[in-house]
Amino acid sequence: MGLRYAGMPLSSFRRDKLVPTPSALYATSTTELFPVGMRYVDEDDGRVFRYSKALDTLYSGYGAANGTVAANIINSVLPNAVAVGDTEMTVTIASDEGYAGNGLVAADELQGGYIVFGHAAAASAQTRRIISNTAVASGGGTTRIVMDGAAGYLLAASGFAEVQLNPYRYLMQGGYSYNAFMCVPATYATTGLFFWGQTWGPCWCVPGGGDSTPGNTAEDRTVYFVGDGSVNGAYALTIETGYQKAGFIIDSTSSSVSAMPLVMLQIST
Repeated sequence: MGLRYAGMPLSSFRRDKLVPTPSALYATSTTELFPVGMRYVDEDDGRVFRYSKALDTLYSGYGAANGTVAANIINSVLPNAVAVGDTEMTVTIASDEGYAGNGLVAADELQGGYIVFGHAAAASAQTRRIISNTAVASGGGTTRIVMDGAAGYLLAASGFAEVQLNPYRYLMQGGYSYNAFMCVPATYATTGLFFWGQTWGPCWCVPGGGDSTPGNTAEDRTVYFVGDGSVNGAYALTIETGYQKAGFIIDSTSSSVSAMPLVMLQIST
């Protein structure tokens, strides 16, 4: 079927219609103007942005975290076999699966997420990006998923598949130690709004309460996201516990003098 977005082949969109204007990077929208997770690179300075959706109120300067819950991941025993060359498959969604944990999945809600199948055996594990899906009502049911590439191995009916929801569609303002920070919003965004989040390049990050002056200690250049999405310097944290790296401070400083901190953000290129 080819790559599709909002029910239409991506090939039918002109390239300039899939690229935001620079000013649009700092605006929000109540409607989805681009595929969630779409990558945009500012060719002038190399900054990278991803099109995202706010799950709750988000603030520029704070990391926005993936709000999906592992307990609600779609773990499916396939009702139909998947043949070599298939680009679609039917997936069963249980009544306690999906983002809200009630079996409800909107049409194309899974777009931009990933489906993993055939991984019961090491030699046949396959990962494909999801292009579209049919809707499933509350209580669960089956959805038809279109993938970005064909299956390379036969998967019999009753085979197993897992669906990772698009992490840019459910962004929240940190608050937990189990969430991955996906971007730093380029602007203030309230619940349900679409926005651009920065993932790479020069970006101002809010210093955390546990380290309000990052960079003022020798060799304290790297900063890490903490629970609320603010950043702390390496010297203030026990890095071995697994804090997520945000990037490094760009400007120079000296002992007892804090940096800006304008950070070379390093979430994803």
